[in-house]
Amino acid sequence: MATLQEVEAAFLRAHQAGDTAAATALAGEVRRLRAPAGAAPTVMERIGQGLRDPFDGGAQQLTKMLPPGLVEGGNKLNNWLADKTGLVGRLPEGGVDQQVRESEAAYQQQRKAGGQEGMDWARLAGNALSPANLAIGAAVPAGAALLPGAATMTGKVAAGMLSGAAANSLAPVSSGDFQSEKLKQIGIGALAGGVVPAITGGVSRIISPKASTNPDLALLKSEGVKPTVGQALGGRWNALEEKLTSLPIAGDAIASARSSAQKQFNSAAINRATAPIGAKVEGIGQKAVAEAGDALSQAYDDAIGQVKFIRFDQQFAQDAAQLKNMAQSLTPPMRSKFNALFDNVVGGRTSTSGTMLGETVKRVDSELGTMAGRFGKSSVASEQELADAVKQLQALLRGQVARSSPSASEAMKAADKGWANLVRVEGAAKAAKNSDGVFTPAQLNMAIQAADNSVRKRAVSRGAALMQDLGNAGQNVLGNKVPNSGTAERLMYGGGAAAGGYLINPLIPAGLLGGAAVYSGPAQSLLRGAVSSRPESAKAIAEALQKAAPMFDPSGGLLGLQLAQQKQN
Repeated sequence: MATLQEVEAAFLRAHQAGDTAAATALAGEVRRLRAPAGAAPTVMERIGQGLRDPFDGGAQQLTKMLPPGLVEGGNKLNNWLADKTGLVGRLPEGGVDQQVRESEAAYQQQRKAGGQEGMDWARLAGNALSPANLAIGAAVPAGAALLPGAATMTGKVAAGMLSGAAANSLAPVSSGDFQSEKLKQIGIGALAGGVVPAITGGVSRIISPKASTNPDLALLKSEGVKPTVGQALGGRWNALEEKLTSLPIAGDAIASARSSAQKQFNSAAINRATAPIGAKVEGIGQKAVAEAGDALSQAYDDAIGQVKFIRFDQQFAQDAAQLKNMAQSLTPPMRSKFNALFDNVVGGRTSTSGTMLGETVKRVDSELGTMAGRFGKSSVASEQELADAVKQLQALLRGQVARSSPSASEAMKAADKGWANLVRVEGAAKAAKNSDGVFTPAQLNMAIQAADNSVRKRAVSRGAALMQDLGNAGQNVLGNKVPNSGTAERLMYGGGAAAGGYLINPLIPAGLLGGAAVYSGPAQSLLRGAVSSRPESAKAIAEALQKAAPMFDPSGGLLGLQLAQQKQN
C-alpha cells in the first residue's frame, strides 16, 4: 500500500503532466490518507460544503463563459498572489474547473472512507441555505408574479422549474464534459423544481383542505345538512361522484346519499321558517310546508291570546283612516265590501269605550285572515286588490295588539319573521309541485328572488336577500339535480349486473358492494369529517406553507440532482 508521501509525489507528477483524471483521483487519495483513519466529514463540514457549492459552481461556470485569454490571465494573477502573499490558494494548471473537480473528488473520497453512503442531506441543507439559492428562491417568484396567471398552479410550476434550473446552473460539475453535464443539471433542476409547487400545494391542502374553509359547507353543516364526500370536496370530485351514480349497487348507494342531503336541505329550509317560534317540523314536502304554516298561524293565535283586551289608540285611528281613504281606489263593489267588513267585523265588535276583548281580537284576526285568503285566490283583479286591503287591516289590528302587550309584540315579531321565511319556502315548494314539493336549491333561490321587494331586486343582487345564504350554499355544494335514490327497476338491474359480474369475476360484485359501503352513514360521516374538519390553526399553517413554498423550489432542483447522481453512482 502506497504511503502518503508516495501518493503526494504521484499527484504532483500527474498535475505537472496535465493528466487531470489521474490528478483528480490522486487528490482524493491524498485527502483520505491525510485524514484520521475512518474519519468522515462532520455535519457542519458537509453543511459548509453545501453553502459553498453555488459559489464554486458559479465561478466554474464563469470561467467557461469568459474568453480563454482573460481566464488564463486571471489564473496567472491568482497564482502570483498565492506565491507572493499567501492570501489566496494556488490554482492548478486547469484553473477553477480542475480545482472544483479535485475538491469534489477528495470530498467524496473522504465520505466513502468514513463510511458515509447515500444521500448527503447535510450538504443539501447547506445548498438550500446558501445565500445564492435563497436569492433565487426570492427573486424568481417575485419576477414571475408580474406575469399573467402566476397565481395559478401552472404559473407556480413554471416558476418552480425556472428556480430549479437556476439553482442547478450554479451547481459544480465534477465529472465529464462540462457543457453536456451542465445542460443535464439544468434539465434535472427544471423537472424537479416544477414538482415542488405541486407537492407543497398538495401538503397544504392536506393540512387545510378547501372543504375545511368552505363557508357554504360550514353553513350547511350548521343547518344539519350532510353532503356526500364528493359534494364536500366539490369540483371534479363532485362531478365524478355524480357520474358514479350510474353504477349498479354502488351507484344506488351514492344516489341515496346525495338524495338524503337534498332532503336535509329541504328540512333545513322549512325549519328556518319555524325556528323563530321555537317549533320544529319533521319531514319534507308539501305536508311539511303546510305543517309549518299551521305552526306559525298558531303562534299568532297564542300571541294574541296573551292579551286580555286592547284599547284602540290614536295611531290605529290614523292608520285606519288612511287605509279607508286608500280603499276609495277600489272598484265600487269591492269598496262597499271593504267598508262593510271594516264596520261590521272591526267597528261592530269594538265597545263604546274603544276597547275589544282578547277573545274577540282572536276571532276578528281569524276572520280577516280567512277573507284575505279567499279573495287572494281569486283570478279577478279587483278581488285581489280587496284581499290586499283586508291584509293591511289585519296588520293594523296586530300592530295594536303588539302595542298593547310587550310579550305579545315579541311573539308576533317572531311569527312575522317565520312567515317571511315560509313565503320563500312555499314559493320553492310550488315550483316543485311535480315532485311533491321537494325542491332544489335553484328553486329556492328563484322563490327568494320572486319574494324580494327591494328596489330592482337589489337585495338578491347583493346576496343579502332573506334565506339567500342557505339557497346559495345549497346551490354551490349540493347542485340542482334531483338524485334517483333507488327504484325497484334500478335495484333489479343492479342485482342482475352484480350476478353477471360474479360470473365474469367474483371480485366485481365485491367491489360494487364495497363502494356501496363507503356511502353508508358512518363511512360518509368519517370521510366528510376528514376533509372538512380542521382546527383553526390549520388554515394559518397552510397559508404560511403556500407563502414559503417558492423558497423550496431551488432545493427541489438540487435534490433532484443529488438523486440523479446517486442513481448514476
